[in-house]
Amino acid sequence: MASVGNILLEKDILLESGTNEVEILVFHVGDYALGINVAKVREVLPAQKITRLPKSHSSIIGCFTLRDSVVPCVSLHKHLNEQPTHAPDETTIILTEFNQYQTAFLVDTVDRIHRVSWEHVLAAPSVVTKSATPVTAVTTIDERLITMLDFEMIADQVSELANRADVVANPQNLPRHELRILLADDSATVRQAMTETLRGSGYTRLTTFENGEEAWTWIQQRLRETGDVNQVADLLISDVEMPQIDGFHLTRNIKEHPELGKLYVLLFSSILTEDNRNKGAAVRADAMITKPELNRVVEVAHELLKTRAGRSSEKTDATDSVSEATRAEDAIEDRTQEQAATVAVGRNASQTTGASLSRGQRHWVTFRNELNDRVDHLAELCRLASTDSVAEDVVNDSLRSLHSIKSAAMAIAVQEVAGTTHVAEGKVVDHRDKKSPWPGAALDKYVAWLRELADPVNGEEEVQQILGRADVLTGEIAGACDV
Repeated sequence: MASVGNILLEKDILLESGTNEVEILVFHVGDYALGINVAKVREVLPAQKITRLPKSHSSIIGCFTLRDSVVPCVSLHKHLNEQPTHAPDETTIILTEFNQYQTAFLVDTVDRIHRVSWEHVLAAPSVVTKSATPVTAVTTIDERLITMLDFEMIADQVSELANRADVVANPQNLPRHELRILLADDSATVRQAMTETLRGSGYTRLTTFENGEEAWTWIQQRLRETGDVNQVADLLISDVEMPQIDGFHLTRNIKEHPELGKLYVLLFSSILTEDNRNKGAAVRADAMITKPELNRVVEVAHELLKTRAGRSSEKTDATDSVSEATRAEDAIEDRTQEQAATVAVGRNASQTTGASLSRGQRHWVTFRNELNDRVDHLAELCRLASTDSVAEDVVNDSLRSLHSIKSAAMAIAVQEVAGTTHVAEGKVVDHRDKKSPWPGAALDKYVAWLRELADPVNGEEEVQQILGRADVLTGEIAGACDV
């Protein structure tokens, strides 16, 4: 198991873009042989000392500390109603990372990693997907039938924080009800959430698919029937990790087709790393976003479709359409850094603060306690960086700490912290890429602000006042080290 854990912790080997292969980690819970996409796995751990949590979901057995992070732990035995085959101190933990947060899952044993073609990963029968069983696909490995669990569905089932999005405005008055959108995702939970979000914002011509092969077959058939790519669809929104044909391979099929190459593709994944972004660029995806950003799905779709509509009377080649669509997506993603004084964290600040605190004192107290630990670590890193030359490991550890703070803030919708941290993260990245000096003074202000926010003596009114200063602090951090 140690070798598997090391491989996952330090995994740098990536499957080539568009090869339509997936790496599956096989593990065991009771009598079941189960699988998970390695891309969603951060690490494999031995049994940990678990601290119980009051009033949590019955499948959550508690949490544990791992490298200055507090990780919730879900027992798959409890969730699947299976008896463990190993004693508690002999069990194994799979640490996952998707949808921008980490969750640990308790299992009996871990087998090893297998590389298989998505063609050999079959969608689960409809009688299963329509039930509450968290299964998304099945595959055969070494003559064994391996069940692929829907970890996103499990996370949704045990979480009290529902992922819902508000209606997204239509400032250009696009005829959203006339535009056809295709949606491919193997998770019934994600398809439902996405459908609700898109329909609620006016996109009523939706066609959904359970996997990439189903989508690709439908697209080809539609083109043969109509003879016109404009009658196929206006936009495809696709998950990356799917059975039969994955999102990268599906995108490559579309973009390399002489007619379908004009179809816009928005990849929608819970594992949006820089490496995955590079893969998306390699297959010419027009945009990529992460699954928690449901509002951004509509925003990016709007930008892509607005660009498409604006060109309806022009003749522009596919390369231009890709570059302009990508710029549209980048403009949305980078607006926090480019317009720090008016970033999203500053919009409707009082509403955001009220929403985040009203989710329950238990969530806020947990976040505050975690924030204290992370700020202590970040403050120590800032102290180590107070020299002329900042060590590479200090820079990398700082980025990890900032990312962890941002992820925790996003988990309970404290957008002021998430947005400000995003800008601070960008400044450290600029230093790492040798674009600017180390933002020491700005980080010191940021750390002091977080310490004040995390101070348990502050009540709700004080917390709202502190969060209300986020836009000013964001502007100061954004302007730090600018020449």
